[in-house]
Amino acid sequence: MTLISRFEDTQEQARRWQALDPLLPSPRPLDSLDDGAPLRVEGASAAGIARCQRPDPDSLGACWGALRQHRLAAGRVGGDPSASMHALLERWRSHLLSQPASDDRDSSAIISWPSRDTAVTRALLDHGLSARTVLAVRPAGRPMPDAGPAAETTIRPLNDGDVDDAVALWLAEVRWDAQFGAVVERPAAADRIREEVLSLLEEDRPWAWIAERDADVVGLAVVSRPERAQWVAPVVAASPVAYVNCMSVRPGRRGQGIGTRLAAHVHDAMDRAGISVTLLHYAALNPLSAPFWHRCGYRPLWTAWEVRPHTAIR
Repeated sequence: MTLISRFEDTQEQARRWQALDPLLPSPRPLDSLDDGAPLRVEGASAAGIARCQRPDPDSLGACWGALRQHRLAAGRVGGDPSASMHALLERWRSHLLSQPASDDRDSSAIISWPSRDTAVTRALLDHGLSARTVLAVRPAGRPMPDAGPAAETTIRPLNDGDVDDAVALWLAEVRWDAQFGAVVERPAAADRIREEVLSLLEEDRPWAWIAERDADVVGLAVVSRPERAQWVAPVVAASPVAYVNCMSVRPGRRGQGIGTRLAAHVHDAMDRAGISVTLLHYAALNPLSAPFWHRCGYRPLWTAWEVRPHTAIR
């Protein structure tokens, strides 16, 4: 979440972001979330708060990044946005280099920024950060592409007999995205995914679906309802919000329209349920994800810029 320090700067930033992307939320004052963070940077044209997050290595969340995540919540990049961001990153770099070095490279420096605010891109690149993950948004009612030969694919709700197949499909997605640096397969990943699948089956009518073709389970989709997507809801200026946790097609079955058929079913369910926007993450370097999700009506909303280890920031 991006934070701004003073009311007048908040208003200026809000106007600029609204002109760039009407689905961006209003910035929140920096003072409202300054709870003793290790770094507060504030100058004539830039402000930010830095924190270090350390996910439990045995949690499923540990798969979605490094075990030491140095995050900068940056704001008030008024005047010349590129120069202001550069100045802020210079101060953050000094802070990062004062932190303990990572021997195993399992650390990162991350800043999330609105995808359409390209004025700061050069500054981010110059400091060694690269676009790692995209948070994409799909407003309700967007048309879906034709699934073609996938008409023979059957989509049905997840049931108790699908646990092993669902775990295998979800784990396949983790392993696929691990190639692009957005995900890390932790030793406990399979166990945590199994627990997540079992917890879904305890819900009344979970938003989880299986794709079947030729009597085989070939795809899985899992979506968080608005009440389970509160953690991500503040990043978009619309509600209610749903979040796609997993959309996976079995290796060897990809490219046959199965994913498109599964996505069409899921988004029809979201639209009928009155979901205003659906969000998901994809790896920026994945050559398949961006084209697929954009055809399904998604577009970038926020981009996570990252460098690993944190000491590699320039």
